[in-house]
Amino acid sequence: MLGMYVPDRFSLKSSKVQDGIGLYTARRVKKGEKFGPFAGEKKLPSELDESSDTRLMWEVRGSKGDVLYILDASNPRYANWLRFVHQAPSQEQKNLAAIQVHFLSADNETLRLT
Repeated sequence: MLGMYVPDRFSLKSSKVQDGIGLYTARRVKKGEKFGPFAGEKKLPSELDESSDTRLMWEVRGSKGDVLYILDASNPRYANWLRFVHQAPSQEQKNLAAIQVHFLSADNETLRLT
């Protein structure tokens, strides 16, 4: 990930949620603050197979909840710094909401976007 731009209010550190690197804030983030858009290679669900690593992918769903396509950030060429936002291990630890593949702060706190 050398050469990937990360805004100065964030830092990349060893993730406590999954193997690899996670995104952490260097300052307090206000509730309602937006980050994005998430960048990735657009793929259809049919293009993935059982061996696909979905940790760096987000499903984009339609109004009825159906998966329209997937944004795959596993290739840094198509990705940006938001690829290091990982899913919270539990609902209680969740502090972000993905809205149209933008991230919205759900709490006034220092976030650990691991």
